[in-house]
Amino acid sequence: MNNDSGDEAVWQTALDWLMREHEETLSDADREALHAWLAASSQHCRVFREAEQLWLLTGMVPRSDERR
Repeated sequence: MNNDSGDEAVWQTALDWLMREHEETLSDADREALHAWLAASSQHCRVFREAEQLWLLTGMVPRSDERR
């Protein structure tokens, strides 16, 4: 069984969270939902961090110490 569609869905969700996190201030409920999604799977956390690093390398996302 090919799991590419599952991987793609995780990447898309990670990117959606990154965009929301950097385009707007997340509410407490949104932040809790993000943390729950990250905690639900080591893959979620890994992919989110990979996506964040990719965005950092392309200059699209400020470093965490520059966000606030």
